[in-house]
Amino acid sequence: MDTINRETNENGTNEGLNKTNSFEEFYAGCGILVTGATGFVGKGLLEKLIRMCPRIAAIFILIRPKTNETIEQRFKKLIDDPIYDNIKAKHPSVLSKVYPVKGDVSLPDLGLSREDRNLLLEKVNIVFHSAATVRFNEPLHVAVNVNTKGTARVIELWSELKHPISFVHVSTAFSNANLHEIEEKVYTTSLKASEVTDMCDKFDKTSINEIENRILKTYPNTYTFSKNLAEQIVASKCKDLPAAIVRPSIVGASLEEPCPGWIQGTSAFTGIFLLISKGCATAIRGRRDARLDVVPVDFVVDTIICTAWHVTLQRGHEVKVYNCTSNANPYKWGQMKDTMVKCSIETPLNDTLWYPGCPMIANRYIYNVRSVIPYVLLAFVIDIFLRLRCSKPIMMKLLKNGHKLYTSVTYFTTHEWTFQRDNCSDLARKVKMLNDSDMVKLDLRDIDWEKYVAIYLMGIRKFILKQEFKSTARQRLSRLYWIHQVTKISGIIILLWIMLYFVY
Repeated sequence: MDTINRETNENGTNEGLNKTNSFEEFYAGCGILVTGATGFVGKGLLEKLIRMCPRIAAIFILIRPKTNETIEQRFKKLIDDPIYDNIKAKHPSVLSKVYPVKGDVSLPDLGLSREDRNLLLEKVNIVFHSAATVRFNEPLHVAVNVNTKGTARVIELWSELKHPISFVHVSTAFSNANLHEIEEKVYTTSLKASEVTDMCDKFDKTSINEIENRILKTYPNTYTFSKNLAEQIVASKCKDLPAAIVRPSIVGASLEEPCPGWIQGTSAFTGIFLLISKGCATAIRGRRDARLDVVPVDFVVDTIICTAWHVTLQRGHEVKVYNCTSNANPYKWGQMKDTMVKCSIETPLNDTLWYPGCPMIANRYIYNVRSVIPYVLLAFVIDIFLRLRCSKPIMMKLLKNGHKLYTSVTYFTTHEWTFQRDNCSDLARKVKMLNDSDMVKLDLRDIDWEKYVAIYLMGIRKFILKQEFKSTARQRLSRLYWIHQVTKISGIIILLWIMLYFVY
């Protein structure tokens, strides 16, 4: 495992890196450390690095053991993913350069053994930090420990590397969701990162909850707040260093790579799409005219890979920030919801539970009435029917979980943001000078959103539900359509009868 040791000149530029003609050449011989490699973005990043840059010396991936899984078992599960099948067929030896390392960003010193830490310090040149807890309702002390203090721990390791080249921190475009226009810079908060981490370490649970409630008056959730604090730590500890912050907005299924529609897990956005497709979405709280900002995961991965190279060209005093967003080609929430419904009808899922269709309502009170009250009795009746058939009742649970999901994303469906993208534009221009620039895609201005939604649904079917399309799905949907119409008409008749009863 050879490593690169390139010296920088007094102007902060790296002459050896400036002479690079391709990404493959830039990464050749490098040692890479990836945190969060078992997550959605991390897994996509690992796959692309292996496929695009086969001359990488080694890729170390930080994996934390679970109660019922060792890091070896988790690593085997990772590389057994079908997205690596193409690599195994064409470059099987490349996977032997990937090394799992036992570690955890939530632990002091990343939970690394002395031997592993020394190995990383000697062999690693570039660090990609994408590990994070992305749960919106994570308790403040947990989110801060993983997302904020975890970032500080990774930076501490990177600062001790023998031959560092660059550091890329994966944040979120909503780390400053309290603002309407977001520039490519790090914003500060009224509470400093050090103050919040100290309070989480020293205060009791009651006091921390009070602080959390105070924070949630400004920020939508602990996730975005803790990522903001993490950015501040990167900015303060990495001045004058080749470090970058990449801020993707909503990360969606892949458009093309590693294969169309690739998705992992049911995140908030994917969860909404899944519930709409199954016919379980009763109503969505949001503004139809609000701009939606979603980016396919392959565009996010390409931006991260390019950024590690871009920050080495000319070192500035401040850490570079890249808003990896799609607002150059905006799409409205109403349009997206309508397209989701359309695709769910054209290519229905095999196990659709109700005819797809749901309104998008901005008013909180109307939403509460439309989304819950008309459906509680219906869900209750269906669950009774399922019990009589000795099946597991699921409708009330789905109704409750759906309402919980929509509530958690309400802030993002009722607000919109404008993201400045000067650094991303400069990145795209400079990438075109490289010989293998066609290997990456950074421009979303020509994306066909309707086609993308169709690909997204295909990915949900294949990677989340693990099902093939069956012709019986259309027959099932046809029956559900007529049941839906009869139910609506019956509901209207019952409502009119009640009104007439009380009037006369």
